[in-house]
Amino acid sequence: MLEQAERSIGRLNPDLILVSGDLSRAGLVEQFLPVLGFLERLDIRRVRAIPGNRDYPATRPTMPRPVDSDLQYFLAAPDTTEVEHEAQGVSMGWTPFTEFFPGVDVYERFPELTLVALDSEPRIPEESFEQALAYYRGSSPAVPRLFCTHRSLLPVPGKRLKEGDLLPNAGELLARLMEVDVEIAVCAHLHRVNVWRLGDASHNMAVVNAPSLLDATGGKVNGFLTIDIGHDVTVTLHDLDDERPRELLRQRRRNRRPAKAR
Repeated sequence: MLEQAERSIGRLNPDLILVSGDLSRAGLVEQFLPVLGFLERLDIRRVRAIPGNRDYPATRPTMPRPVDSDLQYFLAAPDTTEVEHEAQGVSMGWTPFTEFFPGVDVYERFPELTLVALDSEPRIPEESFEQALAYYRGSSPAVPRLFCTHRSLLPVPGKRLKEGDLLPNAGELLARLMEVDVEIAVCAHLHRVNVWRLGDASHNMAVVNAPSLLDATGGKVNGFLTIDIGHDVTVTLHDLDDERPRELLRQRRRNRRPAKAR
């Protein structure tokens, strides 16, 4: 599926590739390597990434695996068990992710986009979120604003939630993101695709839950999303099992300055 995704993404030739976490199954260095090779072939210079819960290894053998979306996934994974492996000498909160990427958070301004992506394991630290809000306030209001985190911000229809599936303060996070005019918030933890439109008299925002590229358990869609920024903002699902892309969202940009990016 990585080879198929590589061909599809290569044809699309995006300006930016955003990886929303879970690059590994159990936070082991060797599990990152195939994914890094995949991203390097796509041009690592245009990749931005944050870790997911699977990218943090356990620190003792008695630590239970972080609560996740599907027990089926754990039982189907040949290199994992219901109890985490022991990572000798590893401090709590460390992840091999930082050996491959400059940090666990992304704050970056592009001509066509202001991007903030935050590590959410096990939740988004208040100081990181405050920094994100300040970063948006200091950015041009004419440029679309995108926020990304791994843990989910809203439930997905048809998915029975387990403890830890949603960020515990998701409602407050969404309200504050709307206040700084974030147009799209992306999350991924549930490994299922869904789009919500949120709004009030003054603000509106789309929340997008992204699919998993490789998790094939439970009849999930395997694929990725593209977000096109032009006169409209368009979100499209690219299902690796279906050659026809499916548009999930099209909304008029509030901003005035023309832009074109994917």
